[in-house]
Amino acid sequence: MDSLPARLFLLACEVEKEQLKWGDQLGYAIRAGTLAELEARGCIEDDGGKVRTVGGHRTGDPVLDGALRVIAGYPRARRWHTWVQRERRQTCLAVEERLADAGVIRVESRALRRKRITVRDRSVPGALRAEAVATLTGSEPVARIEPSRAALASFAALARLCPELGWRVRHQNRRRLKELTARAGVAGAALKKAMDARAAANNAGAAGG
Repeated sequence: MDSLPARLFLLACEVEKEQLKWGDQLGYAIRAGTLAELEARGCIEDDGGKVRTVGGHRTGDPVLDGALRVIAGYPRARRWHTWVQRERRQTCLAVEERLADAGVIRVESRALRRKRITVRDRSVPGALRAEAVATLTGSEPVARIEPSRAALASFAALARLCPELGWRVRHQNRRRLKELTARAGVAGAALKKAMDARAAANNAGAAGG
């Protein structure tokens, strides 16, 4: 369960409250994480700003392979940020199911309330958050940081998945966040664009209301 989408999901789990708070924001991050993971595994590539599948690769991970099938089956290539925006809820649910099937989390549906999500090893979300914070605030040259670790930190920060990566931390490390986002690959820039579009739409809605 060490794929980037799974790690982002676990990072966003609130252990004490036994729930996920971040909903739609998490969906964006997990979709970007899925694309980054597929690119790292050689299943997709950038072609002039659009996502293209490479051969008939499969990963063995049902979440990744499900996303790959959709991309491969689409009649024309789409831009990266479009795939970040699409099927966010479905992908989150697929990651949740995968983690539950593996016994990493336990999910309990509750009438008129959020699902109860219990992480079997309660230390994992905190450890992932600490890793993300250390990556964002540390002094290690970004060029030496593995793309997957850069993606965990930058995607969690861009999607605001935990209070440890609040506005002050992001602002104080804005240059490094930009570098980590670039280090994460094409999906990093796509997530930033998708989150900016989301914020603009929310602001427009608030102004119109």
